[in-house]
Amino acid sequence: MTTTETQSEIRATLQKFQNGYTAREVARLDDFMQLFAPNDEIEMIGIGAAKRSATEWFEGHSRIREIVESDWRYWGDVKLDVNGAKITLNGKTAWLSTTGTVTQTQAFDTAIEFHLNDMKAIFDQEGLSTDEKLIEATHYGMRRLRERSKGKGHGWPFTFTAVLVKVEAGWRFHTIHWAMPVD
Repeated sequence: MTTTETQSEIRATLQKFQNGYTAREVARLDDFMQLFAPNDEIEMIGIGAAKRSATEWFEGHSRIREIVESDWRYWGDVKLDVNGAKITLNGKTAWLSTTGTVTQTQAFDTAIEFHLNDMKAIFDQEGLSTDEKLIEATHYGMRRLRERSKGKGHGWPFTFTAVLVKVEAGWRFHTIHWAMPVD
């Protein structure tokens, strides 16, 4: 198989990922999870991650399923630049980088309980001082207020990087990282 053909297969996997985030059909989430490698070493690192196994750093199928479901229920419309993705290959491993946007579509009130629970979880984190907990919860809350102030229809840019591995079923995601520019 040529490099171009392999890159096309990987781009097709990325397109399936995009299709899942476009449809946001929670009833089909188990099918979507087949896009991930069949091991518990897989990771999805969200835009707010700063420490392994803490806020927005998800490891294993059950934790990644949890964040994807949350994204589909509470986040906006995700648009990845699938065609513009840069794909690099090395044997049965590939990595890609691309850009995208998430456009705010849900009313802030729809997700307010979810966000408040996230803020409460910050206070339950071990290893943080009282001041660190206050800073983290305040920062999280200010980001949500800023999002609300932009209103429905506002698009936020992000970068998306991923490592994929070749398994019998085809190319599957091993590690995904979402990142937003600091503003």
